[in-house]
Amino acid sequence: MIGHLKRVITAAGLMGVQVVNTFVGGDRTLTVDQNWSRAVEIFAPIVAHARDAGVTLAFENCPMIFSGDEWPGGHNIAYAPRLWRRIFETWGDAVGMNYDPSHLVWQMIDAGRFVREFGGRMVHVHAKDLMIDRDGLYDHGILSAGIGWQVPRMPGLGEVDWPDFFATLYRAGYDGPIIIEHEDRDFEGTDEKVKRGFAVARDVLRPFVK
Repeated sequence: MIGHLKRVITAAGLMGVQVVNTFVGGDRTLTVDQNWSRAVEIFAPIVAHARDAGVTLAFENCPMIFSGDEWPGGHNIAYAPRLWRRIFETWGDAVGMNYDPSHLVWQMIDAGRFVREFGGRMVHVHAKDLMIDRDGLYDHGILSAGIGWQVPRMPGLGEVDWPDFFATLYRAGYDGPIIIEHEDRDFEGTDEKVKRGFAVARDVLRPFVK
């Protein structure tokens, strides 16, 4: 896997692609601190390789916990501000963030504050919404870490405040790609449904993307 990532980075550098997205990763059975120690060791040569290739390595802020086989710790430790501070203190400008606001909703992390702190480090942004299923939350409780009650939605159909999302991004100076990430099951099953989902997202985002 490490060799594959290095090859992708090498190819990106040769093609003039400036950003490669990936995950820090994590073993769900280990503590965050134990995973962090492993991440520093594993990623040190990868980050150095990306720097030499003229590529920014971007990690996504997703806990990667959606099912029972990923509980309790998830498969990615780069999900909360205290971990992101470690990442940037360790690797500085050699790495960036692939930001997805939906992953903050169910963690009850203040999205505006998050962008104010880390907006200058964001090099890639996903436009994805998330709805909290209140009945599911009632049944499973917060200790399920979102399993059973976090529902990915197209932009505008969940709880992300899109005007504030763009206002904080623009104030932070972000001027990169905004990628619609389609994981809304209400718009799956046929090509027509998938296209309709993208159309919904397009119409919601259009006033903010010029």
